Amino acid sequence: WPVVVLTSLYSLAGLGIAIVNDFKSVDGDRELGLKSLPVEFGIDGAKWICAGFIDTTQLAVAAYLYAIGEATYAYVLLGLILPQVGAQAVYLLKDPVQFDVKYQATAQPFLVFGILATALAVSHHDGASYWPF
Repeated sequence: WPVVVLTSLYSLAGLGIAIVNDFKSVDGDRELGLKSLPVEFGIDGAKWICAGFIDTTQLAVAAYLYAIGEATYAYVLLGLILPQVGAQAVYLLKDPVQFDVKYQATAQPFLVFGILATALAVSHHDGASYWPF
């Protein structure tokens, strides 16, 4: 079950990352009648939805890791969220159209390290006997 829960949660973070890619094409989406989140909710609404998906997902994963007794990994994940929130404040929430690439280049490595830390936590956990190694 941990793999199913965590995969589902990180899929929501992936949705947040996908929204970042929609900002650069909002004008074309609008012209073509495509209903991307920035078109439907406006750039200001979509940037908060994007940040919310990414941050809430990782906070939920950290809480889950803590709940299953992997507190150290939960704290590591919380530490990896901080630079992402900083990048959101500096780039994503300031101007997601202008700074989408800078935001992704700054924040995504920390998200990926968080995913790796989560995988280590689950493989390290006592209930991980279903892992092949």
